Amino acid sequence: MRGDRITADTTVSVSLPRSGWLVLRAYGDGPREPVLDLYPFASTSPVYVTVAGAPVRSRADAEFFVQWIDRVTTAAEAHPGWNTAIEKDSVLALLRSARAEYVRRAGP
Repeated sequence: MRGDRITADTTVSVSLPRSGWLVLRAYGDGPREPVLDLYPFASTSPVYVTVAGAPVRSRADAEFFVQWIDRVTTAAEAHPGWNTAIEKDSVLALLRSARAEYVRRAGP
């Protein structure tokens, strides 16, 4: 890391026993110029790693997201602030599609 606290450059080695994903997160203890947020925070998108050709799968994670999507769907259905019925229908269709994918990933 340079003294300006703006950039960092490092290399790390990680041993992974199975396929999965990694993310890099950076955060600050408090506001400093030029970022005056109370809790500065940044995160990368996931980096998916395949080990020995095995897919990234976790039944428990998939089941968690099915339940989470169900809660979000219930809230979306009850939300009165949609701009149009088409907007609401579009969001609910995306949630149904996401739920179907996680049900598939949870497996039989």
